[in-house]
Amino acid sequence: MQNTVRTIVNVTTTPDYSPEAVKLIMQRLQLNEKGLALIMGIAPMTVKLWIVGAVKPCGLSRRLLQIYLLCPEIIDKLAAGGDE
Repeated sequence: MQNTVRTIVNVTTTPDYSPEAVKLIMQRLQLNEKGLALIMGIAPMTVKLWIVGAVKPCGLSRRLLQIYLLCPEIIDKLAAGGDE
């Protein structure tokens, strides 16, 4: 039971992403603001606000950033249609 709770907590928590962290993710994925916005389904202005530090990514956006950082190959699958 304790291992299950620990696993759920680890899965349900998402890191905060500073402007520098968002820039690093963009760099690793070789994406600009517009590219990151497109794959996340958000406005490019939102990404710009993240990287200048005016706002922080919300929960769902943090989860997507975490997935893209941990599994960058997902970007290729998305580009190929994502039906695989």
